[in-house]
Amino acid sequence: MDFDKEYFNLGVLDTLSYKNTLIHRLDARTKVIATFAIIVTVVSFPKYEIAGLIPFFLFPAVIFSLGDIPFWFIIKKVLVVSVFAVFIGIFNPLFDTQVMYHFLSIPISGGWVSFFSILLKFFLTMCSALLLISTTSFPGICHALRKLGFPKSSSPNFYFSIVIYLSLWRRP
Repeated sequence: MDFDKEYFNLGVLDTLSYKNTLIHRLDARTKVIATFAIIVTVVSFPKYEIAGLIPFFLFPAVIFSLGDIPFWFIIKKVLVVSVFAVFIGIFNPLFDTQVMYHFLSIPISGGWVSFFSILLKFFLTMCSALLLISTTSFPGICHALRKLGFPKSSSPNFYFSIVIYLSLWRRP
């Protein structure tokens, strides 16, 4: 699997954003605010919280189904970059060894719980961001940011800075 091919195929995301579904027809401001709210809420959960994150899977499920977004296309993109979330949390089980739960008489340490929580948060936030991009065109996101009070010059810059950073980062 080639990282550039799998993750930076932004043309397909842009093509998906011009579909004519219920989700695509929603005002872009609504989608930007909802995505931002989901991301902020998910990230604000405590590090050992897992059960509280489960209901947030409803958001991507609804967007996938009502937006007619190809599930495996987005999931592949999330999985390609999930290695970063794994590197962030993989050492938690080594440092946080206090047993929090027993599953089938197997002790589960707080480190494993927080590691799984990091993976869930990563999956939810990345899916939400990619689903926003695949249901709202770039001009639509920029226009929504301007309508929400971002300065006219910073709306595209904000979005472009993410794309430019990622494109520079992937160069050898």
